[in-house]
Amino acid sequence: MLKKRSVIAVPTFLSLGLMGSFHAFWGTTLPVLRDFLDLNIEQATVLTAYNLAAQAIACVLGGLLCDLIRRDKILLAGCLVLSSGAFLIGGIVSYVANIVLIFWMGLGCGLILSSTNALLVGLFPDRKGSMLNIHHSFYGAVSLVSPLVMAVLIQTQTGWRKGYTGLGCMLLAVGIFFLFTGKPNGRTGQRTPFFKDAGLLFSGSNFLSLLLIAAFAIGAQIGVIFMAVTYFMEAKGFPIVGASTVLSAFFLSVFAGRLVCSWLANHMATTRIILILLFLQFSGLIVAWQASGWISAAAVAVSGLGCSGIFPSLLALTGTLFLNVTGTSLGVLAAMTWVGGMFIVWMAGLLSQGVSVQFGFIAIVLASLAGIIVHLLKYKTFITKGQVYECKTQSRMDRGRKNGNPHVDPFAEGRLSTGSLRCRAVGHERIDGTGRNTRKFSG
Repeated sequence: MLKKRSVIAVPTFLSLGLMGSFHAFWGTTLPVLRDFLDLNIEQATVLTAYNLAAQAIACVLGGLLCDLIRRDKILLAGCLVLSSGAFLIGGIVSYVANIVLIFWMGLGCGLILSSTNALLVGLFPDRKGSMLNIHHSFYGAVSLVSPLVMAVLIQTQTGWRKGYTGLGCMLLAVGIFFLFTGKPNGRTGQRTPFFKDAGLLFSGSNFLSLLLIAAFAIGAQIGVIFMAVTYFMEAKGFPIVGASTVLSAFFLSVFAGRLVCSWLANHMATTRIILILLFLQFSGLIVAWQASGWISAAAVAVSGLGCSGIFPSLLALTGTLFLNVTGTSLGVLAAMTWVGGMFIVWMAGLLSQGVSVQFGFIAIVLASLAGIIVHLLKYKTFITKGQVYECKTQSRMDRGRKNGNPHVDPFAEGRLSTGSLRCRAVGHERIDGTGRNTRKFSG
């Protein structure tokens, strides 16, 4: 059985990358699917909204399960669910049946997202910010080539179905890997405090504010992913290959930005990183809305730099502020991104059908602006909370040290508990349990 965390991390990264490939495929093939199923743009966005709603539901469910059972097996289930749906796309002509199918695939996406985030936080509790940025870089890396691959397949008429079939095969292979991951050493036996702490998530305004930022900012990013090809084809007059190239450029910027953010996470407060990225996202989107031609396309790419680190940075900040219920807090946060994306995509489709595709893009722009406003309102609070805190390690790390194994048990269920290492942030530096000063902090 496989237990080494570096070995387990690689397929965990790949699973999120393949989920990103599905999102890129869906956004690229949406115009083709409209012709295939004879849908107008509003019906197509409603179909997409069902997928996003399912992802939200599965993120909450997966987050709860991650604090109770093994996270690798939740990831296994997510890969199998998404792969099974990928094999069926393009083979069903019923609109209702496709709603059921896309909802099913959304459940797989939600399980993958919630379980991979919680699994990596457990694997690397001392490097949450950088590891989550690297993790989500795989989303951008795999996604950046997916639109171009699908655009080429679309040129062969029914060839686009082969893209989904190939994706299903790769997801199946990654899922099979987690059949051979090791069994945890034991259960934590602390479920009652977990449910108590889970209720405290919503007792204050901090977590609710994080949820709103995620819904608006990441919802805008989801809107770009699913609407960009349609927007550039119908509002800007781009051909399918040109519009797909714009989406690939967006994912390339996401990939590059997350690599930069993984470095910044060790040198700058997470709260400040989020603020910078939010302004960069909004600037790119408003130019993309108002400009024309390749200037608009370049602006979308710039917005990708802004989108790049918002979600992993929000995950890192949430994992720091709500340490004892990591799985639940990250799962609910991820769910809100899909809830936000669902409403933003639906609103963009509604406005596009009622007015024009050009006007419909304003829904994405306004969502980005709302994310900035909420973050500015809570900025000082997040800075304070992030810079002054106690670091609690998991009790399983202490057990590992006693057994001569310093590594984290990657599949431990339940909450994080107080261990031997404690540190307190002072100003911009953190003094850890060894007395050393370090520049790393998560606030």
